[in-house]
Amino acid sequence: MFKQKAMLLLSRQSVIAILKDIRFWIILFFALRLYGITNAPLEPASTWRQCDVLMIARNFYEIDSNILYPRVDLAGNSEGIVGVEFPIYNYLIYLLSILFGFEDWYGRIINLVATSFGAFFFYKLISRNFNEEHAFYSTILLLVTGWFSFARVTLPDTFAASICIVSLHFAFNYFEKGKLKDIALFTLMASVGCLSKISAASILTVLLIPMLNVKIDFSKKIALSLSTGFILSLVCLWYFYWVPHLNSIGYTGHFFMGMPFSDGIRDILNNPAISLKRFYDDPLKYSGFAFFLFSIYIAFKNRNLIPFFTFLIPFLGFVVFILKSGWGYYVNGYYFVMFLPAMTFMCGYGMSIIKNKKLQLAILVIIGIENIANQVHVFQIRDSYVAYIDLENILLQANVGKNDLIAINNPEGHNPTPMFMAHRRGWNLPNDYLSKEENRAYLKESNCKYILVLKKQYGEDVDLPLQELYDSDDFKIYKL
Repeated sequence: MFKQKAMLLLSRQSVIAILKDIRFWIILFFALRLYGITNAPLEPASTWRQCDVLMIARNFYEIDSNILYPRVDLAGNSEGIVGVEFPIYNYLIYLLSILFGFEDWYGRIINLVATSFGAFFFYKLISRNFNEEHAFYSTILLLVTGWFSFARVTLPDTFAASICIVSLHFAFNYFEKGKLKDIALFTLMASVGCLSKISAASILTVLLIPMLNVKIDFSKKIALSLSTGFILSLVCLWYFYWVPHLNSIGYTGHFFMGMPFSDGIRDILNNPAISLKRFYDDPLKYSGFAFFLFSIYIAFKNRNLIPFFTFLIPFLGFVVFILKSGWGYYVNGYYFVMFLPAMTFMCGYGMSIIKNKKLQLAILVIIGIENIANQVHVFQIRDSYVAYIDLENILLQANVGKNDLIAINNPEGHNPTPMFMAHRRGWNLPNDYLSKEENRAYLKESNCKYILVLKKQYGEDVDLPLQELYDSDDFKIYKL
C-alpha cells in the first residue's frame, strides 16, 4: 500500500514538473499548429502577405537566386524586380526548395520553428532578469494570444520579431560574461531580424535599460553601441538606398515604405476606433487587455516600475513605426505582433503577483479560451478563396502555358494572391480598364495572351468581346 501511494505521489510530481516546464508548452503549441500546415496560403488572416512572400521565394527558385534582386509576378512583361524587406525569410524557403522542390507550406514551418525558439528565449530572458514564474506566465500568454495564429503563417513579422528576441539573449550574455562570441551572435541575429522587418528594431530598444545600468562595464556598452551602429548601417543601406534603387529599375510602389509623420499622425487621429482596436482587441482580446491594465495598475501600486518601463520602451519604439505607417497600421491586422511580447511580459508580471494559484489558473484559462476561440478560423481556408486551389490546373486545362502572360481583373493592384495561385506572370487590372478596347490592344502589344476574370470576387457582370476558353461560377478565361 505504501509503495503504491509513493508511486502515485511520484507520478503526480512528475506530471506537475512537466506542466511547469515551459518547453512542454512550447512543444505542445508547436504540435497543435501543425494542423493544416500544408494548406494553401488562403486562410482569413493574411492571405496577400503570405502570397507575396511565397511569390518572391518561388521566383528565387524558378528564375534567379540572386538575393539582392527579389521578383514579383505582377509587373506585366517586365522582369518584376522589386524593393521589399531584405528577403532572408524568402531565401530560406528557396533553400528548402532546392532540396525538396518548391512547396508553399515551407514558409509556415520555418516561421513556426523560428517563433518557437523565440518563445523559448523570451522565457529565458525574463527568467534571468526577473523570475521564473513571471517568465512562465508571460510565455504562456504569448503562446495563446495573437502569437498563436501568426506564428504559423508565412509572415516575416513574427519571424523577424523572434530572431530579435533570440538576439537579446546574446546581448545580455555579453553584458554578463563579456565574450566576443556573444556580441558576434547578437550582431548577426539582430541584423537578420531588423533586415527581415525594419519594425523589429523596436524590440531591441529594451537594451536601453541595461545601457543605463551603472553597474555594467562602460567598455561593454561601447562595444554594444558599435554593434548597434553596424546593424543600423546595414538596415539603412538596404531600406533607404537599395530598396529605392530596385524600385527605380523595376516594379514601383509594391512595397509600402510608410509616409511622412504628419500624414501618418493625421491618418491615425482620423481613424481612432480601428487604430485603438489594433491595440486593445487584436493582441490580447478583451479579457487579456483588461488584465494588462490591471498589471500596470499593480506595478504602480507596488511602486515596481521596472516591469512597466520594460514594456513601455519597446512599445514606444513601435509607436514610431505606427505613426510612420498611418493607414498601414490599422489596415494590416498583424502589425501588433511586434509589441505583443512587451504586452504579455507586462501581463506575466501581474500574474506572478497573484498568490492564489486557482485564481491564476482561472485568469489564464479565460484569456486563453477567448484568444484561441477567436483564432481557430485561421486553420481553415477562406470560403471565397477555395476555388483558387485549382486555378493553376484550370489554366493548364484551358491551354494557358506556364510562360504565357495574363491579365487578371483584380482592382487590388498589388494583391498577389490570384497571380500566385495561377502560377503565372502579368497584370492586375480593374474591370473598367479591361472593358476598353484600346487597353486590350495595348495588352496584346505587350504580349499578354489571356485575360482571367475572377467572377465571384470582382466580375460577375464582366463580359468581354473575346473568345471564351473556360467559364465556371468562379472564373472565366478569355483569349486575347
